[in-house]
Amino acid sequence: MEKVVRIGKLADQDNHRRDDIRELSPNERVQMILEMQSRYFRWDINPRMERSVKLKRLNFRDVS
Repeated sequence: MEKVVRIGKLADQDNHRRDDIRELSPNERVQMILEMQSRYFRWDINPRMERSVKLKRLNFRDVS
């Protein structure tokens, strides 16, 4: 993993973050969210909390 350090204005932080997220693939975005969720809920130290998920496929029409 490569670490990127940006020197800029405080007002530009949101734009830098959005640019970084935009460059990620959909799989990388999902993996990032799962890691954040795991750090927040701490599944490893709270085994009584049941982890559940419901996957739903969304079908969109091509409107072009």
